[in-house]
Amino acid sequence: MSPPRFILRRLALTGPDVPVTDLAFVDGLNLVWGASSAGKSFILAALDFMFGGGSPLPEIRMLAGYDRVWLSLDLPTSGRVTIARPVSGGNYVLYEGDVDLRAPGPHVRTLSADHKAKTPTLSGYLLNELGIVDRRIDRTLLAEKSAFTIRHFAPYVLTDETSMMAEWTPIQLDRHSGDTLDRNVFKFLLTGIDGSATVATEDAKTQRRGNAGKLELIDELIGEANVELQAWPDSADLSDQEERISVTLASVGAEASYRQERIDALRANRRIVLEEAAALQDRLSEIVLTLGRFDLLASVYDNDITRLAALAEGGAALLAGSKRTCPHCGAAPEDQPRIHGLEEVEKTYTAVQAEVAKVRSEQADLQRTIATLIERREDLDASIVELADRVLKIEASIVAEQPLESSTRASYERLDQAREHIRRGLSVVRRIEDLQSRRVEIAAFKPTTVARGSVSAGVAGPVGDEFAEDVQAVLHAWQFPGAPRVSFDAKTHDILLNGENRRGNGKGVRALMHAAFKIAVLVYCRRHGRPHPGIIALDSPLLSFRDPHTSKHGELSEDEKVLNETQLKHHFYEYLIRTSGDIQYVIIENDAPPIPLGDDASITVFAGERGIGDRKGFFLV
Repeated sequence: MSPPRFILRRLALTGPDVPVTDLAFVDGLNLVWGASSAGKSFILAALDFMFGGGSPLPEIRMLAGYDRVWLSLDLPTSGRVTIARPVSGGNYVLYEGDVDLRAPGPHVRTLSADHKAKTPTLSGYLLNELGIVDRRIDRTLLAEKSAFTIRHFAPYVLTDETSMMAEWTPIQLDRHSGDTLDRNVFKFLLTGIDGSATVATEDAKTQRRGNAGKLELIDELIGEANVELQAWPDSADLSDQEERISVTLASVGAEASYRQERIDALRANRRIVLEEAAALQDRLSEIVLTLGRFDLLASVYDNDITRLAALAEGGAALLAGSKRTCPHCGAAPEDQPRIHGLEEVEKTYTAVQAEVAKVRSEQADLQRTIATLIERREDLDASIVELADRVLKIEASIVAEQPLESSTRASYERLDQAREHIRRGLSVVRRIEDLQSRRVEIAAFKPTTVARGSVSAGVAGPVGDEFAEDVQAVLHAWQFPGAPRVSFDAKTHDILLNGENRRGNGKGVRALMHAAFKIAVLVYCRRHGRPHPGIIALDSPLLSFRDPHTSKHGELSEDEKVLNETQLKHHFYEYLIRTSGDIQYVIIENDAPPIPLGDDASITVFAGERGIGDRKGFFLV
């Protein structure tokens, strides 16, 4: 059974004297890319506004004339609904199903934008759809509480460009939320534990007893990991094995690429030869058709000569008969005063002879043309046969290359599987090292004395470690350079990359790690059956792949340059495609995706005011 989730369907704005401007969404991957200042970031601001955001919409020129924002979405219990809110802010109006935005009809209810209101609120309505009712979060170490609202979910669903690249931890709700509240919201999302049953911090004896229990658990986990490590008898040599096999993989990968390029080149050459043969075959067909027509014309010439020859023969006979003695009076030819039309006969005979000569001349031209075409036909036949022979040789070369390519690829896959096995072993080794380090820290524990009623904020230990593994899995799926080791820093509630703080990276790398963090939260929630809206909207997660000459974010840092030279962007989109069955993604980027996203994805391009395209930006005016 699929977990409860929200699915965005349509975001729209209307006004009395402006056209409806909207953006439709599909269940899985939605990408909006294009020119700057085209309204891409406005989309996330508008979605945040419709999910209970208290901040007004950005004051931009294109918003003039619009007075209402609409959001259609599918909910787990209510199904398709449409929510409307004035552009100026205030309460929401709820409609069932899709509505005509110009004439929506009667609404079902009004939902307060004030999450603390005693009347029905938008937050209560949406949280109820996820099965979250009356949960409270400790916002201070003195156990002061705040009601959990939909706004606590918002940063884990909608991440704007500023937050993506920021140095602060991804769990920060806003600038004024406070560290304890941020951590306890994060804890509630991952564990389902809120502040409803908060008790005072234990005394020293209880703390020691709890610490002993932690040591016992750590020892148990170390023991289990050591049993698991038995699958790698030579575990002490795993790092060297990984290095050696990586070098071999690079060599085999290069060979596989060379073999594939050879086959691709042969196939391309075959396609060119086949196209050339097809062109020659078309020309040959035209010549054959022309020769057929010329044969008919030659028959016409033959018939004309036969007919004219008969006329000439008749004229000759008449002329011959006119030079004899008259059969009626016996007069000699020279004494005959009337010539009986002899002149007309002579003229006709002469004309016939001339016509015959003309036809024979044209007939000779035709025969020469036919001979030329026949010669050309024979040349084309020979060329086509030659090209067919070339195709056979190319195909023979392809057949010869394919076993080499298949063998090389199979070797690469075997080596890759072997390396993955080694890396799993290394992961177990590192887990043991982490647990041992954690054990040393716990063993050095000293009870702390804090004010009664205080609380422990956030997550640590196994929960943090498991979450870090999810972040690491996402980065590895994106083929982040160096297959980084990710750990969770309980002090900052942020992730460490190979032991280094995320804040020390360039803004583009921070953005990518932030994206992995937010996706990992959803992955963790899904695995543990924890509620989550199921939507991930990210503005500029691929900032490292920007053009430093045109981007407002300037030159790339050194770690961004390393990232920029990889295929991570390809693997990023491939991961989104693979996981979009359970997650609705809304990605805002400046550049087109490097790979086809498939028929199920939605791609919207904003050309900008000076660009070429059907849509200039989010606003149609």
